[in-house]
Amino acid sequence: MWKMDWSSDVRRSTRSRILQVLAALSLACTYVAIGFAICAGFPQITRSLAHEQSAHEASPYAPDALIDLAMETRAFTIDDYGRDSDGEGAADARLAAHLLDQAAASEATPDKGSAWSDEARAIIASAEDQGTDATEAMFALYELSPSYALDADALSHLDDVHEVITSVRMPIMGCTLIAAFCLMALVLMFGPKPAGHALIASGCIALASFALCGIWALIGFDGLFSALHGLFFADGTWTFPPESLLIQMYPQGFWMGMGLWWLSSSCIVAVASIIIGAIIVRRAAKQAREEPRQPAGLQA
Repeated sequence: MWKMDWSSDVRRSTRSRILQVLAALSLACTYVAIGFAICAGFPQITRSLAHEQSAHEASPYAPDALIDLAMETRAFTIDDYGRDSDGEGAADARLAAHLLDQAAASEATPDKGSAWSDEARAIIASAEDQGTDATEAMFALYELSPSYALDADALSHLDDVHEVITSVRMPIMGCTLIAAFCLMALVLMFGPKPAGHALIASGCIALASFALCGIWALIGFDGLFSALHGLFFADGTWTFPPESLLIQMYPQGFWMGMGLWWLSSSCIVAVASIIIGAIIVRRAAKQAREEPRQPAGLQA
């Protein structure tokens, strides 16, 4: 009889541990995704960082135009941007047309007018007056100078980023559902205390992961940036000349700022998880201590 009870307790403890581990890992992934969702989902963050970090002095675009292009390129990368309804070619043409509009506005300004060559002005004028294909005109500008426009490689990389973001949405949603299921199972089967332990563990895992990334970034941000890109993109598809428009819109300072937003957002959620978990565990332990016990003589 004792062996059967002991075996039952072991199985019960094992099930609880498995659910706690699954909940903790799934929640940690969710916390990381929440930080990215905040960075990607709020265009105000992109606008603020572009205002502070974009290479306004080196760019041929006026400051407001460069910020506007950074915002439009963000929309092209994060959002559908008409790909499903019109196709990728139409999305490319829409971004190119917007770029040409900003190029026309910038080359007409006193501060940036001298940065545009006569050949660039002719291409912009041809696109405006004769209805030249916007994408071809943009590529022609790039051939004159990488700082004027985006080329096919840049558009391809932005499309790759869009595909990665789209492809990870369902797995992240799956992690969130698994975490919710495991937490509910823990509460229903074993009480709130194991669920509290899972919340604490998930927050600690997320904080430890970001601590390692933060140390890596302090040692060498380029190494971390390269490693993260190497996970999702083929070598050579995400490197561009320092003078290119894409780098002028999003220089290293921009990505460091975005990383700080990501880190801060995820860490706030992780710390909240630890606090909530600790409160649940403490209350469960207090309740267990306060439960009245039967006198020894009345026990079966």
